[in-house]
This record gives sequence, C-alpha cells and structure tokens, in this order.
Amino acid sequence: MVNVDIRSISVCIQALEDSIRYYDLLSQSDTVDSDDFEECKYMYEVELSRLCELYSAEETKGNVPIPLSKLLKS
Repeated sequence: MVNVDIRSISVCIQALEDSIRYYDLLSQSDTVDSDDFEECKYMYEVELSRLCELYSAEETKGNVPIPLSKLLKS
C-alpha cells in the first residue's frame, strides 16, 4: 500500500475545489471557449473524487485531523 500524506491530500482537495470554482466562473465568460474550461473542470472533478476516496479511507482509520465533511466546501 502507498504511504499516504494526509496534509498533502487535504491541500490538494482544497486546491482542486478552488480550481473547479475558478474554471466554472471562467467558462461562463463570453470571451473564452467554454469547452476547454469544461474539460479541465471535469478532469479536476475526477481527481477530486479520487482524493476524497483516499482521504475518507484514512478518516475511517482515524488518521486525519479534519473530517472530510469539514474540509470540503459546499
């Protein structure tokens, strides 16, 4: 099994959430090709989902300082 660095995962989760919001905002602009931003947003969402699964597994083991529900923004 891979050694999981919880701090790095939590930072990545927060960064991906912010990036998804940012790309969502950019894709609404009339001056950009929204398809490009939608594709990036989708890739970020897939990776965010994967990291949340890893984090949740570590949370079940009691290895995380912040619960996933509090780490994720609504």
